[in-house]
Amino acid sequence: MMFWHVNRSMSVRQRRCSAAEIGVVENGNGRAWPAGEVLVAAVPRPDTTYYVLAIPQAALGGEVLTSFLSQVAPFGCPVPGSLIRAYSLPDAPFPSVLLKEHEDGSDGIGDAYRRFLAAARRPWIAALDETGPGLSPTLVWEARATRRLLGPEEVAGVAAEAGLAPAGVVDGYLGRGLLLLAQPTLAESWQTMMSLGGPTKIRKITGREFPVWVDLPAHQPSLVSSPILGTVESLL
Repeated sequence: MMFWHVNRSMSVRQRRCSAAEIGVVENGNGRAWPAGEVLVAAVPRPDTTYYVLAIPQAALGGEVLTSFLSQVAPFGCPVPGSLIRAYSLPDAPFPSVLLKEHEDGSDGIGDAYRRFLAAARRPWIAALDETGPGLSPTLVWEARATRRLLGPEEVAGVAAEAGLAPAGVVDGYLGRGLLLLAQPTLAESWQTMMSLGGPTKIRKITGREFPVWVDLPAHQPSLVSSPILGTVESLL
């Protein structure tokens, strides 16, 4: 028997459920979502509606975070210290991914790089180093004629309005990772070895590069096609 908690305060519709109840087959493909109750919510606006899918009790840090990344990045994930070093250097926060001069990388790479630097780099370092809160996987999208996944600078505000109250820092990159865990075929057409801007060499995409890779414009149509999004919308 399924039990739903429904909250319609301030017009926000909210439900708590298990992953199976939104169509996620646990370990069905050898990949498991983080433990915890799933929260789904709808936040209506005058001209649109935002939807939230999250695991508020999850707060991934250290090796738990890199274990998650190893499941969603094509070539696994280095140890936490490797990511911390890559993200920490002040003159080149992404030395193993993009050098600073590649902020203007084509095909949306430069924009994806800048979004990570501005909104997520420091929380990721703190989570990896376990000197701060872990990251809570959170996916937020806008439902129009064409769905749009919200960027990292937008996710926290809508999540708070939905009453998320996460155990860690709301993180949209891991939210997108939830979709890949549930349905790895979403990324089957994505390049797994690529240059991430300018003259940088072709590299394998690992958990270190995952935030830029999963945020590239070319990959968004695949993500928004996930049947999980439609299931959440129909439930709310």
